This record gives sequence, C-alpha cells and structure tokens, in this order.
Amino acid sequence: TTLYFRADVVQREHANPLFNNFMTGSRARLYERVISKHDIRGMLRSLKDNHVLWYATDQDYGYNSTVFVPFFGLPCATLVSTMKIAKRSGAVVLPFSHFRRPARGGYDIFIHPALEDFPSGDDKHDAARLNRVIEEEVRKHPEQYLWMHRRFKTPEQRGEINIYQQYR
Repeated sequence: TTLYFRADVVQREHANPLFNNFMTGSRARLYERVISKHDIRGMLRSLKDNHVLWYATDQDYGYNSTVFVPFFGLPCATLVSTMKIAKRSGAVVLPFSHFRRPARGGYDIFIHPALEDFPSGDDKHDAARLNRVIEEEVRKHPEQYLWMHRRFKTPEQRGEINIYQQYR
C-alpha cells in the first residue's frame, strides 16, 4: 500500500503473460488492490471502502464505452467509464499529475482540486473536459508523457486508417 493512504490501481491485462505478471506484481507492492479494467464492481468496492482509486482515463480501448472528443486537436476515443464510476459511487474525481525530476531524482506529484459539477450528465462534455485537463499537464513536460499508449489508434469512423498506419 502507499505510505499515507489506502489506494488501489486499475490495470488492463497485457497479452504477454510474463510482462503481465511483472506489472501486476510491481503494482501489488505499492497498492492494496490491483483491479482489472473490466472489474467495475471491484472499482466500486474500492471506493465504498474509502480507498483512493487510481484510474487512468487517457487510454484508448477502442469503440466500446468511448466518445470521440478532441485531444490535442484530433478526435480521440475517450473513455466514459470515469463518469459512470463517479456517478454510481458518488466519488469525487481528483486529477493528478506527476513529473520525473531528472536532476534530483524522484517525482513531483500534483493533486489538483476536485472537478466541480462532475459528472455533468453529458459524457461528451465531461470527456472533453478530462482531455483538456490532461493536455494542460502534458504541455508542462511533453517528453514525459507516455505517447506509446497510442491515444489516436481508433479512428472516429470505423474502417478508416488510423494516424499511426498513415505514417508508417
């Protein structure tokens, strides 16, 4: 668990069993529970137990449970699960960011104020709002963002070539 509060983390399972085992084990040393991205009940239980739940909203899981809203000016499949979990649990959403300190080592961690009027009931509005929050933080240190997540891999129109295929 973390040093100062009880926290759980949500992760997706990786195709490579060795890598998946490594990631799960690494996270289990830091967090009380490692919850699958498919385990909504587990996430809700975590929040009911008054744990902090780290849920990365900047993932592209395809067309399921997403809306297309801008991310750095390009339409991007953006998860709506953050809004659904917040609505069902009554939990507040606290954006946070962290940046490596190359010169001194370690990280600077920033916990931002809770999002007000969130969720609003309009998934597209809320998803765009979350993307703007992430963009603002990425702009501070774009070299530290995990671009390999490929946020733009799902084209807005099914059957279109995604941006990564265009520039191969």
